[in-house]
Amino acid sequence: MALISLIILIVSLAVLSKSASIAVDNASKIANYFRISSLAVGFLLISLSTTLPELSVSVISSISGDGALAAGNAFGSVIANILLVLGLGAFFYSFKISNENSKDIALVLLITALVSLYVMFITSVRKDALGVFEGAVLLVSYLIYIFYIFKSKKTDGTEKVYVEKKEVSPAFLYFLISIIIVLVSSGFVVSSAIEITEIFNLTEGFVGATIIAIGTSLPEASICLQAIRKKRYGLALGNAIGASVANLTLVLGIAAIINPISLIMPIFVATLLFAILACILLLYIAAVNKKLGRIGGLGFIAIYIIYIASIFYLQFLR
Repeated sequence: MALISLIILIVSLAVLSKSASIAVDNASKIANYFRISSLAVGFLLISLSTTLPELSVSVISSISGDGALAAGNAFGSVIANILLVLGLGAFFYSFKISNENSKDIALVLLITALVSLYVMFITSVRKDALGVFEGAVLLVSYLIYIFYIFKSKKTDGTEKVYVEKKEVSPAFLYFLISIIIVLVSSGFVVSSAIEITEIFNLTEGFVGATIIAIGTSLPEASICLQAIRKKRYGLALGNAIGASVANLTLVLGIAAIINPISLIMPIFVATLLFAILACILLLYIAAVNKKLGRIGGLGFIAIYIIYIASIFYLQFLR
């Protein structure tokens, strides 16, 4: 039974990542046709597309009453996007960070810190759950973020890929079909992950913050690696940072509105602290070094391994 659930989980994650990748490719065609700037594409269209797996997993898990899985997935994906995705990109290719990107990284750090501290407060002090009010606040925060991006990320004059009008309609169709596949495959991911937690007596928050967070971060990883390899650093950072903001606001907000989220400590304390640490490290590098090289990337990956080991240990102390 455990082997079957594991196989279903692996296959579902593979389908999930591939369908999300197709969605991103066609979203890029649509963006190029409408002449959206590359930074805006990275921050909004591509990051939102690559967040589809996390969003769909969180929605379905919340509907099923497994809010801890949704929250673990959201925060775990933020850590994976920064430490694992950017760490791998830096280790293989290295990349530079502009002053503009530094401001965006600072914004993510602020949002991460505020959301994390509030989650810890409401869970440990008030002994309450994230509900409709908190979810609504997070969604409004995401709308404000979108407004900020549209206002500051205007067309930047970078090279565009010309897309003919006849290519747009098929792109829309493929985009919609791939989103449907994302939703269906994410349902299998959630169900198989829950079965694994029951078989091995693992907490849902642990599985969400590790297995599912890594699996659903594969689209971000593939896009970031290709963007960094082609020296399109703004697109890579825009994707990773935009996806992180979307996870903390849009994904977590929708999950909380659908069903109140009760979190299990101390696993989430560790997850939240690592999320803040990841943002602080990235902000420090952006402000001081302006570049993340192979050694820095290896350090990011090492910290991510420590994070996985930490919550794996903590989940046995519940």
